Amino acid sequence: MARERKFSLNELFQQTKQLLLEHGYEGFTFGLLAERLGVSRTAIYKHFENKEEVITAYMVDEMEQVFAKLVHIHDYPTFDEQFRFLLDLILYHDDLHQMIAIGRRVPDTTPVVRANKARLEQFHERMYEELDQLVERGKQEGKMKPHLPNRIVLAYIFQSVTVPHFPGISLDQWAESIKEIIMYGVMNGN
Repeated sequence: MARERKFSLNELFQQTKQLLLEHGYEGFTFGLLAERLGVSRTAIYKHFENKEEVITAYMVDEMEQVFAKLVHIHDYPTFDEQFRFLLDLILYHDDLHQMIAIGRRVPDTTPVVRANKARLEQFHERMYEELDQLVERGKQEGKMKPHLPNRIVLAYIFQSVTVPHFPGISLDQWAESIKEIIMYGVMNGN
């Protein structure tokens, strides 16, 4: 009997991400994942009961990685540096918003999925709380318009990742353009 090829969780999560980006939630299957990993579906079933568990486990891992980076916002002393750091973090994780949207469509099929989705919601709320403090700082320092509700400002920033990358525009040019629009608008200051 042939020995089953082993795979790491990191490898499984990378392939899960790729398949979700290529096929969406509905098109994601254990068969496709097993094929990408070069293993049998049984090998995956040893670790996860269904695709919802795999997807939500991947999303929890992804959010943990984002939070591990987000804590470095406090390494920057000024509001401007922190704001640029935030925009870079969001814009260079441009698929994060797409993954959050997919995660909301995942049904609560098992207690594991429910627990993962609860953790994802906690991450989402913690991120808003953390960034709400940044917006408040910007308002107190006179760098942001004080009459705009914080949640709308943050939602606008997070929605900026849905602006498509058009052919002929590099990721860096796209990200820098989005940052400029968020920070200074599209009108000349004349």
